[in-house]
Order: sequence, then structure tokens, then C-alpha cells
Amino acid sequence: MSEATAPGPSLIKLGKLANAKKFDDLESIWIKALDNPDYTARELVPIAGQVGRLGAADRAETLLEMLISHSEEKHGAPRALEIARMAAGHLPNGPGLRNEVIRLYEAVNSDVPRFELLLHRLCREDIPLDRSVALIDVYLQLPAGAYLVDHSYLVPGVVESVNSENGVVSVRFDQRHADYGPDTIGKIVPKPDDHFPALVLYDPERLRTLADEDAVAFVELALKASKDGRVQYRDLKNQVTRLLDEKGWRLWWRRARPELKRAPLIGMASGSQPSFRILKKADRYEDRLRREFDHAKEPAQRLLKVLAYLDEVAKAARSTDESYVADDKLLVHFGNGAAKIAVAALRDDPALALSGLAVHAAVADRGVAVATPNPRAAVQVLGKIEDLGQLPQLLPEALLHHTLIYLRLNLPDGWPAVWSKVLMRCGKRMIDVITKALIESDQIEELEQALVRAVERPTSSPELVSWLWRARHTATSGKVLTGFASLPALTIVHSLLALVRTTGRLRSVSGEERHQRILEMARNTLFFHNSEPVREVLSSVDREQARSAKTEIQHNDGLNAAQRAQLLGVLRNNFPELFVEIDKPWEEDALYTTEAGLRKRQKMLQQIIEHDIPEVAQQIGEAASHGDLSENAEYTAALEKRDQLTSRAARIESELKRAVQISWDMARSNYVNIGTRILVRHERTEEESTFTFLGLWDTDTEQGILDYQAPLALAFMGLRVGDTAVYEQDGQQLSWQILAIEPAL
Repeated sequence: MSEATAPGPSLIKLGKLANAKKFDDLESIWIKALDNPDYTARELVPIAGQVGRLGAADRAETLLEMLISHSEEKHGAPRALEIARMAAGHLPNGPGLRNEVIRLYEAVNSDVPRFELLLHRLCREDIPLDRSVALIDVYLQLPAGAYLVDHSYLVPGVVESVNSENGVVSVRFDQRHADYGPDTIGKIVPKPDDHFPALVLYDPERLRTLADEDAVAFVELALKASKDGRVQYRDLKNQVTRLLDEKGWRLWWRRARPELKRAPLIGMASGSQPSFRILKKADRYEDRLRREFDHAKEPAQRLLKVLAYLDEVAKAARSTDESYVADDKLLVHFGNGAAKIAVAALRDDPALALSGLAVHAAVADRGVAVATPNPRAAVQVLGKIEDLGQLPQLLPEALLHHTLIYLRLNLPDGWPAVWSKVLMRCGKRMIDVITKALIESDQIEELEQALVRAVERPTSSPELVSWLWRARHTATSGKVLTGFASLPALTIVHSLLALVRTTGRLRSVSGEERHQRILEMARNTLFFHNSEPVREVLSSVDREQARSAKTEIQHNDGLNAAQRAQLLGVLRNNFPELFVEIDKPWEEDALYTTEAGLRKRQKMLQQIIEHDIPEVAQQIGEAASHGDLSENAEYTAALEKRDQLTSRAARIESELKRAVQISWDMARSNYVNIGTRILVRHERTEEESTFTFLGLWDTDTEQGILDYQAPLALAFMGLRVGDTAVYEQDGQQLSWQILAIEPAL
């Protein structure tokens, strides 16, 4: 091997020569090391620095100057300056190196005004060279107009001026000012000229232009400036609104949202108010959608993602967004995936299978290479669904909507029957869609039948009953709805009152949020438009209709006192005789009972006090004798049983204090009262039966003996022979005519 091509000395050898203080040998082969392209300045500078640390600063300076000169000759002054700055950290007091640093800084920054004055001030011999380099680098990043952060201030600052003679930097922090010199400049953190928070304060026009021209670049800028690479929807809205005002924000967000969703370097959460994060590497939007589809936990979620993408593509086409083209490969993946979901769900979840077929057909309509949908499959799968009315509970609304459209296309004759069954149990938005479609396609009879069924059983279709009452007075379809002879206004009002009453009772018993929501919806519907529609109906009823409505309203647990008084007031204005108060000979706080019922309750209390409580006390003692009470299940159970018995005994004692025996005067009244027995005829079946109204402790429903406070009993209280009592049971309205009243004692 010739001398020209022989490899230079290894880094290990150079390091050993330095550590052994063989500086002459090191210097003699140093130039060969500089010519070796495999060695970097970052590897060579520390070796020269080691020479300086071993007491030979002049020899180290020579090695570093050779390295700097060699680099400048081959790569230019900027690269040489980088090496000189590195060298300053290893040899902070070398005078020759200091001169090299000054020379190179001047050469590289010749276009910086008055830089020489500042440079010589910062590179004085009394300042270590590495400290000088650090200061120079900071000053070079702080020309007039540069942005910076000082954590003593809540807002970023902007440099107003730099005094090259004394190194004083004047900074404005919004409405405040501060000066920094060489001793305090270290508090400053320079920021790039696109620092988002600084632009908001000092150059909003630049941000305004960027937001208008490139929403993605605008959000990326905001993300880079955030502490954790995240921006919340609320903060983004505040910033854009500050730049573009409230209306400008709405227009901007409508346009920017789809662009941000597709941005490869922005992660956008789902929801109406998404958060944003900066991604470490580019990620195609379609690749993200494919992963989300493949990893969704539920099949319905996967189908919804397909529909969302199809909707997005359709919106882009309508807005003539030529930059957004549907990804055919993704559509094929989605279409095949939907078909697989349909096949897998066919046996156990035919509703999901039907929606899978609908989504597959929607993808196929895009003209991509998926299997051709079989139009007969809809009928086959539909036959496996036992109750089509359950579809709104089985499918998310978006899937339900697409499934109904699919059925309409594939069942040209049978779709109205399917849609009307779904109508019974779906939400308001789908009710609007279905009723509009049935009306426009002249399926009026189908619609009327569905509405009649809903009014007859309001608790089964609360959304539809509420929609019907409102639509009669507000919707463009109101003329069609008011024309249904089978659905007079009074019938719908009674249905709403029944819904309010039943749901009110269910809410009081269960406390479920669902019942509370339905109750509020029904009450709001009944009293909407300042109660004018319901007042108009109640003002037009005849005497018997008024009596029936009065009974329904008086005993309606779902109405509050003000609502009940308002409705009864309308009836009172037209039929005051129905509101003559009956002198009721009982106290509201008393608990009325017979002598037998009283003895029965007293005997129950005696059983608890004399037998049950002593027995459980003995159990507590036996359980306690078994040792550690902290993990003694028998002891804990016995204590709980004792507490329950004690509480029950106290409750019965309180009830007995309020107990009053039913008197003969009450039983002999000529209206339905406590202690009376009545003979009634069911108005639909014509069947006659008897009811007896006594106390809770006398109740025997098999014998027709009812507690006078029971809902059915309250429907009869105060009525006379010839009157009709109305009561709703399981969503059906029952009525009886009173034939006779007699004492039951």
C-alpha cells in the first residue's frame, strides 16, 4: 500500500498519545488525522482539549488552530466557526483561540450592524472564552424585532433595540419594558420569528393572513409553541376569534376542520370540540382511518367510521374541494369489511347484519371494486328480525338512517311498513325524516295507523306522541296531521296526560334519569307555546269530557302544583259546578283503617319487639363469641338485621300513632269515600265488579279490597252514582261507570 493511500492514525492512538503526554508525536501525525474523512471535529476537539487539561495549553491551542484552519480551507468560515465554538469549551483561556473566535465571528456575521463593537466587548480576556461564545450566540439571536421569553413575565417579549457599545438589550413585554446586559442576558430564551404567542401580541396581521391562507400551517405553528405539543379546542377558538372575530371563527372552523382532520402532522381528536397534538412523524389520514376501522372494539363503531368517511367525501364533492379525492383502496377495505361484519352477525345480530349490508351497498355505489350487493339479501335478513320496532334501540341513529335508506331502495313495496314500525320508537330527528318520507310518498294511511298506535300506548312511544302534538302546531306537515279523524286533539292531550302521569310515577319509584328525561319532555310538550294549544282544547270540551279531564289532571302525579292548577283553571271557567268542593270527613295526615287492620298492624309490631329483635340480639352475641369481629360475616349480617328490625319497628310505631278507625259516617256517604263499597260496570267489556276502599292494612286485591290511597282508588274518590272513573294501566286507559255505593263496614 502506498504512503498516499495509507490510513491515518486511529482515534484510539491519538487519545493514547495525548494521555501519555507524547505531544510531539501527537502533533506530527495530527495533520493526517485531519485529512481522514471518517473523523469528525466532534471527535478530534476533545483530544486536543485533553492536551490542554494535562498542562500543555499552548500545544492544545496549536492543535485546535490547525483543525480550525483545515476546516476553513475545506468547508469555509461558517464550519470553522462551529469548530472554534466547540473548542472554546475545551480551552476557555487560550489567547490564540480567542483571536480565531473573534476573526471567524466577524467573517460570518459581517452583515450585522455594529457587531464588531459588541464582539470585542464580549470577548475580553477577563471573560472565559466559552462564556463569551455563549453570550455572543444569545446576542446574535436578539436583533431588533426578535422575539424572546423571560419566565419572569407572563407574556413573550420583543427586542426594541440593542446597544452595541455596552451590550444593553431593550425589550418590551406588551405594556412593560426591561433592559438586559451581559450579566443578565442569560435570563432570556430567544424564540424564532414565527413564535406563535409573540405573533399574537406583536404581529397579529401575519397570523391573520396565515390563518386565512393556510389553516393547517396556522395550527401547526400554535402546536409548536405549546408546552406539550397540544392545543385544546377552546384555546384555538379564542385565538382565531381574537384575530377574525366570532363570525370569522365560524367560517374559518367550517373550512378548516376537514383540512385539519387530514393534515399528516396533526393529530385531531374526535368530537365536536376536538383537541389537537403535533405528531412526531407524518401519518396519512387514510392510514389513520384504516387503523381506526381495524381496531374499533365494536362492529357498529367500524360501520359508523365508514359512514363518516363517505359523508366526508360527499361534503367535499358538494363544496367542489378538488384537493380532496376519495381513496379507492380505503373504500375497498371499508366495503369488504362491512360485508364481513354482515356475514358474521347474521345469526346472532340480524339488525347489525342488515346495517352491514347497507354500508356495503353505500360503498359499492362509489364504483369501487367490491363485491356486487345482492338486493334479495335485504329481505332475507329482515325476516330474521323479530321486532322491527326495536331497530332504533339496536342501532346508532346514523346506522339506522342508512339502513332505512337501503331498505327503501331494495323494498320498493314493503319499505313503508318497516319505516312506520321504526317510527314508533325512534328519536325526534328520525321521526322528522320518516314522517316526511311517508307523507311525500303518499303513505298517509300507514303514517296514521302508526300515530294511532302511539297515542293509544304513549309510554311505548313517548318521543312520537310528543312530536305529534308539537308538529300539529308547528311543522309544515301540520295540515296533514290535523286532518286525521282518528286523532282528534283531545285524544292526543289525554295521551300526553297519561304519559306524564305514568312517567311521573315511574320516576318517583325508580329515580332513573331516563324517566326524568321523558317526563320533562312530555310536560314541556304539553305546555309549549305558552300552553295555548292545550288551553284551546280544554276550552272546547263538553261536560262529560271535562269531568274525565278533571279526574285525569287532579290525580296526575307527573304534573307539578302550578301545572295542575293551570289546567284545572281552564275547566273551572267553563264548568264551575264540577269544582264544588266535597266536605271530606278525613284528615290528610291520618292513616285510616278498620279495627281488624289496626289489630293486624299492632300484632306485627309486637312480633318484632317481643320475638324478632330478641332473637337477632342472641345471634349477635353468638357471632361475637367467634373472635375477630373485623372479618366476621355472621356478626355483620346480624347487626344489619337488627338495624333493619329496629327501623321497621320505629316506622310502625309512628304509623300507629297516626292510625284512625274508619267511622260509620264515612262509610254511609253518598259519594265514594273511605269505608265504601261500589258496584261498577267496565265501559268497554260491560263486565260488572265491586271495589271496596279501606286502609293499607286491610288491603286484599284478590277480593277487590283496595287501599284508599292507591292510584286506582284515588280515581274513584269523590265520585257519585252515574259518574265515570278513568284510570290508565300499562299504557291503556280504563274507565268504569259507578252503578251503586254502599257502606263496607
